[in-house]
Amino acid sequence: MHSRTIDIGEKFGYWQVLKNQGTEILCQCTACGTERGVFKYNLLNGKTKSCGCIKKGNLIEVGTTFGELTVIDNTEIQQPGRFVKVLVRCSCGTEKYVYKHSLIAGNTNSCGCRRKKAIKITSENSREYHSWNYIKQVCYNKNHPFYKKHGGCGIEVHPDWKDDFNQFLVDMGTAPKNTIIARIDATGNYAPGNCFWSNRKKCWQELERAEINEFIKSYYTSIGQGKKAKISESTIQLILQEHMNGEANINSIARKFQISPDDVINIIFGFGM
Repeated sequence: MHSRTIDIGEKFGYWQVLKNQGTEILCQCTACGTERGVFKYNLLNGKTKSCGCIKKGNLIEVGTTFGELTVIDNTEIQQPGRFVKVLVRCSCGTEKYVYKHSLIAGNTNSCGCRRKKAIKITSENSREYHSWNYIKQVCYNKNHPFYKKHGGCGIEVHPDWKDDFNQFLVDMGTAPKNTIIARIDATGNYAPGNCFWSNRKKCWQELERAEINEFIKSYYTSIGQGKKAKISESTIQLILQEHMNGEANINSIARKFQISPDDVINIIFGFGM
């Protein structure tokens, strides 16, 4: 693994690669802008995720502004896990506690006052909706193939997101083309500041083959009257490959493999979205 090429622009936690030559890689911390040489070995093993600016103890100066939010009390309120909150005031006058790391990373920049009405699920945000539904399934649906590696390990969806797709979309923003939701800290919750839109193909290439086989073997589709039939493993592999290579039209994939659009969605989003 340590011999693989690291691409310029690739992210490891909050580190983003600026130059990829040598054993010490020049990176920039996307949380604060610090540039530093980081050993390739530590990047690939996940031993370093930032320059340390998000750790508890490095207080944000009172009066610091992040978008519409201004820090008015930098006392760090410990939350479950390793995250902390600080008190901010929005330009609209609302005061609330928000996650420190989410502020620094730029994922939270208002109290939500800009959102005037509920967001409707349309073709324009269906990818984000399926991603939101996926993280809830792997965390709370014990029948999901990946539950044991998520909810079964204690991983949860942040309370602000669990029952509110609108807030999830506000915090995450629109998913760039060919991306899926991923976590900076793979042992942490699906929460603001710990999630980002990751390159789909690169993410799938890094998955263990055993995980893909496990998903394929566990996938079934209903065919009526309570009966179940297995979609062939080769068909599932081809559908996943088709989607990984950039095909985003669900109806087109369904027609090509002669299955329903719902089955295509279940395969694609049930596996990795």
